[in-house]
Amino acid sequence: MKKNNKPVILIVDDKPANILALESLLADKERILLNATSGEAALKIILEKNIDLIILDVQMPDIDGFEVAQILKSNKRTKNIPIIFATAESKERHMMMKGYDEGAVDYLFKPLDPEIVKAKVKVLLQIQLQQKELLEKNLSLQKSELLINNSADIIGIIDATSFKIEEINYAFTAILGYSSEEIKGTALPFFLANEDRVLVNELAKEKKERLVFETRIYCKDRSIKWLQWNVVVKDGKWFANARDITEVKQVETIRKYLSTVVKQSSDAIYIYDRQGKIISWNDGAEKIYGYSEQEALRMNIRNIIPPYLEHEMEDTTSNVLNGIRVEAMESRRITKHGKLIDVVFSAAIITDSNREITSVAITERDITEQKLADEQIKLLHANLEANILQLESSNKELESFSYSVSHDLRAPLRALNAYSSIIETDYMQEMNDEARELMKKIQANTLKMGVLIDDLLEFSRLGRKEVRRTRINMQAMAEGILREIEKTNQHHAAIKITDMPDANADPALIEQVWINLISNAIKYSAKKQQPEIHIGANTSINETVYFVKDNGAGFDMKYVHKLFGVFQRLHAVDEFEGTGVGLAIVYRIITKHGGKIWADAKSGEGAAFYFTLPG
Repeated sequence: MKKNNKPVILIVDDKPANILALESLLADKERILLNATSGEAALKIILEKNIDLIILDVQMPDIDGFEVAQILKSNKRTKNIPIIFATAESKERHMMMKGYDEGAVDYLFKPLDPEIVKAKVKVLLQIQLQQKELLEKNLSLQKSELLINNSADIIGIIDATSFKIEEINYAFTAILGYSSEEIKGTALPFFLANEDRVLVNELAKEKKERLVFETRIYCKDRSIKWLQWNVVVKDGKWFANARDITEVKQVETIRKYLSTVVKQSSDAIYIYDRQGKIISWNDGAEKIYGYSEQEALRMNIRNIIPPYLEHEMEDTTSNVLNGIRVEAMESRRITKHGKLIDVVFSAAIITDSNREITSVAITERDITEQKLADEQIKLLHANLEANILQLESSNKELESFSYSVSHDLRAPLRALNAYSSIIETDYMQEMNDEARELMKKIQANTLKMGVLIDDLLEFSRLGRKEVRRTRINMQAMAEGILREIEKTNQHHAAIKITDMPDANADPALIEQVWINLISNAIKYSAKKQQPEIHIGANTSINETVYFVKDNGAGFDMKYVHKLFGVFQRLHAVDEFEGTGVGLAIVYRIITKHGGKIWADAKSGEGAAFYFTLPG
């Protein structure tokens, strides 16, 4: 049965009109669109069919979109299906972050923008299908690796100077009959016939990167076997693969023509004489080329060689006849129907009883499909890289946009501040107490908004700032920052700084981390009668964990996932002032260094912030 490669999109919405609108936008003959009007119906479809993309409404009566996403992400088969949430709710960050926490990769906001919907679905489908194809290719590679690891051929590592055998596979012991202990540490020539010992020594002197040769080898029971060696020479070692060709040699000696096994091979195996006339043709050759054995035996080798490759074939034949063995060489051939195919072939001479060369044996494999598959993999990689670059470009544009917007907000703030100052100066005497109080609130909020913009600008700059690492004396830095804070912030906290090891990081960025964490500790412990703050580090073999601990207000750990988000506050503004950006800046700096940051706290008992920096 032909495999269906069309991507499948599931649209989930309790309103049929919304489903119809999305189906109209996404209709394409190269896609399959499914729909469900409830969370339960959607889950049933997803468990029965292979879905490539889900567009999921957030607000549904039975199970909402977030709950459906939670169920999908808990299932091994469905956890990697990309989800786009469709919602008419506010675009505030905390709502969006909830969706991303539940597994969303993007949002569509109602009313829908057709162009945005099409673009997002197209890109996500393309990435999802590329990932599926890469997973299939990786699975195929893993299977190939298992086949190699269970090879019946001898595989081993041999010292290129002393010829001592260092590493072997099971086939080594199975073919030779010796135990692993008897083989390891023994020089290869010990097992070889006298003539082949000379051959191996001569080959070693040639200093080639790749060696191909045949030897006779004595087994433990004193029987002799023929091995065909393929050796890669690197770093003073022979990485050797040896195939037992004893039976092949026996067939060449006794029969001088292809055996029944060879005739039934799926690879093309044929023989031609010194004049190029084909004298043997197996079933694999008939399958690949389309010529029957009867037809092929009336042909010359040139009948299956493209004209522009005739010189290559003549050179190959000449090399083989001169005793040069050809292994795994790629070329092209022509079939009976005129189709050009890619092949990989090996060539060897056949001699008669007097050791006179009589013909050339060719073994070929059709690799046309394999070559096409390789090209498709390259194209998929190229497309994936292009999509990654496009995503990186979009992120940079978004950062630039945020930066510009933050700058543009300053102009109305300056005007508001200036006008309020004029009113206060010129009309203060005419104002009643309530008007004066309102004027103070306007000026205070203007100042607060200015601080918020400054924090946003700092957060935006961090996305583009390059990390310049150098050695930092962390203890000296923390002590210096504390002195600066105490000049402008009078507090009564007992602050202890214990020994800390140096770190390899960007001094300007890490200074901002210490400022934010220490300032927060002072702020949130200020209402305690005996506030205490501890700054230090815990060092183990693997890493150093820096920390700032306080016995202040703390927070409920069930909200810890919100802690490092922009504008995420776990305390009321009238309780503790702030913009909700400071910890987001800390998080971005630490992760930009490749480190980790986390917190532990309990409401009313204090909080501890920990971070690591890679060495």
